[in-house]
Amino acid sequence: MMKPVGSDLLCIWQAEALLGEGPWWSVADQALYWVDIKQPEVLRTDTIGSIRDRWPSPEMIGCFAPRAQGGFVGGFRSGLCTFTLGSPGDSIKLHAIARPDGYSGTDRFNDGKCHPDGSFWAGTMDDAEREARGHFYRLSVKGALESLSGPHMVCNGPAFSPDGRFAYLTDSARRTIYRMDLACHGRLIEPFVIFSEKDGFPDGMTTDTEGRLWIAFWDGWKVMALAPSGERLTEIHLPVSRPTSCAFGGPGLSTLFITSARIGLNPTELASQPLAGGLFACSITGAEGWSAPTYRG
Repeated sequence: MMKPVGSDLLCIWQAEALLGEGPWWSVADQALYWVDIKQPEVLRTDTIGSIRDRWPSPEMIGCFAPRAQGGFVGGFRSGLCTFTLGSPGDSIKLHAIARPDGYSGTDRFNDGKCHPDGSFWAGTMDDAEREARGHFYRLSVKGALESLSGPHMVCNGPAFSPDGRFAYLTDSARRTIYRMDLACHGRLIEPFVIFSEKDGFPDGMTTDTEGRLWIAFWDGWKVMALAPSGERLTEIHLPVSRPTSCAFGGPGLSTLFITSARIGLNPTELASQPLAGGLFACSITGAEGWSAPTYRG
């Protein structure tokens, strides 16, 4: 059993993100990258928040990851695109590479990240959250786009076991994390954990080197750690109701960075949560992350 963590939780950047999401740590840059889906923009900072860079996006960006050949691949309102980052403050210029069949004008890409094999996984959703139109997709290193699971209401996650065997996919609206066994013929997918209303909604997540899941809970005020068996291990309690995702980074990859949102909170809630939309950092004892894979396409 892990000991409770979070006594040194800090807000390192009150970015006032409407919908902060998609954090990942760049070992090369020694910096954390993340997005504000609704502003929309890409953000970058260091372990203490002394660097505060922003790049506006021409459309909603749900997630992105580094490419082995340079630049980035990301999920946007219009589909999957590649791009580079210029000087902070410069607008991102997109190059479209893939768009799902049946993708409608109200759909957008949400959360995503790279699998250890170099493919890029990302989920879609109806931005109005009225229809279960979302699917999880895999973009292969050759550029082929494949639907893996769906339909879902709000696709979140994904996360992977360090050896790449298991993929964890979340439908936040259904409060369910699914586990896909990639070693099984046909990629067996089944419910892994179903959460209760009192937990909030499972949102973005990451894994550590031991395969434990670290999950942010929208309207749950917390990040929860689960063992690979699904056993609850510990919780980090936050001063904001809407943590959205998390990623390990910093020296030794032992700091958990946590994004949050302020969208949908009324004036009274915002007054009682002055750090809503901020980026948090917490040193984790007994756990460390692993380097974010790159997209090899």
